[in-house]
Amino acid sequence: MRKWITGRRRAVLAGAAGVFVAAAVAGSLWASDHQDTPTVEFTPRFDINDVYAFPAATAGRTVLVLGTSSPLTPAQTATHAFGDVSDQLYQLKIDNTGDAIEDLVFQITFTGPSNAQIVSVRGPVVPNETGLSNTLVGTGNLVVGPLNSTLGSAQGVQVWAGPRDDPFWIDLEWFFRILPDRRPAAGPLSPFPPAASSFRLPGQAVDFLRGFNDLAIVIELPTALLTNSGANPRFGVWGTISRVAH
Repeated sequence: MRKWITGRRRAVLAGAAGVFVAAAVAGSLWASDHQDTPTVEFTPRFDINDVYAFPAATAGRTVLVLGTSSPLTPAQTATHAFGDVSDQLYQLKIDNTGDAIEDLVFQITFTGPSNAQIVSVRGPVVPNETGLSNTLVGTGNLVVGPLNSTLGSAQGVQVWAGPRDDPFWIDLEWFFRILPDRRPAAGPLSPFPPAASSFRLPGQAVDFLRGFNDLAIVIELPTALLTNSGANPRFGVWGTISRVAH
């Protein structure tokens, strides 16, 4: 599912990738779709929930967020983990020249057992190659440390990774009544539900994801690092999860 929404500070798209266009003026933005296909439904570590971008609490800084592996109940969170660097590469890609091709990337990898993973974030840095197949970049700013910790510099690049309550809001049961072909392939919501032509009214709708976690990668940095020191004030952000190219 892809649909236009209007917003001032953030937007989300999930499934294959997430997209955000940041500018001083509000615009039209892409919306989210968790567990977009059976492939990611049954391989949740490759599932992107949302990509967020918004101004940080400190002026002149921007926050980027990549959410993945949804939904996780609180009980699952303790044992769930990001994909290992031997298998998966998480990326946030930035286009600041308007051609929809990444000019900069953040490359995020994880090592170690699920109960003691280490996150490594490199970027923003010029990628070795653009497009679908990407190799690891060996240069650029590097932030490394354990999950659930604030890492890096408050004046430079800061990183946090770990489980967080999924901020996306959807009356999912009713969504599948409106578009039953989008229902999951397995689980309690997989049978064809009774049809509906619209969502429930405010006060009747249910936030299906309330209490569910996802695994979030949060990066805060000076906005100037994304905009070529202000020379390119409009930039696009999208997220990918792929296998590391060799």
